[in-house]
Amino acid sequence: MKNSPRNLARTLVVVLFLVPATGCDDLGPSGPKGPGSVRVDLLSPNGAEGSAVFEVRGGGTGLGVVTTAGGEVYYDHGTDATRVVVILDSPGQIGFLVRTRDLRNLPSVTVTQVADGNDQLRGSLSGYEVELTQLEDGGSG
Repeated sequence: MKNSPRNLARTLVVVLFLVPATGCDDLGPSGPKGPGSVRVDLLSPNGAEGSAVFEVRGGGTGLGVVTTAGGEVYYDHGTDATRVVVILDSPGQIGFLVRTRDLRNLPSVTVTQVADGNDQLRGSLSGYEVELTQLEDGGSG
């Protein structure tokens, strides 16, 4: 079988489309990669809060130490999820940092309880959200 100009053109077009596609796969997703921290901030429709409980799931193969800049933080890495409790000394913005081995695999975070500045549980979690921010190693907030 003889290579015609039409067959050569088809082959060239296929090669031109495949080479960039495989090059993109090697780059992976954009954004921070490797170990770092994920900052989790509670977005409250009620303003300043006193404490909150979160459930953290996923995040690849390893979530590590959990810290907070204000108040106290308690956490427990379970089989399927990590439970995080943040208690502030005085009502304010609730947030924490959780270490992860790979920032490309962000965890999902759910708010399970919130207490106001008088330590009274909120009757509804409607309107509460969390914001996740990736921090590469060397970043602390």
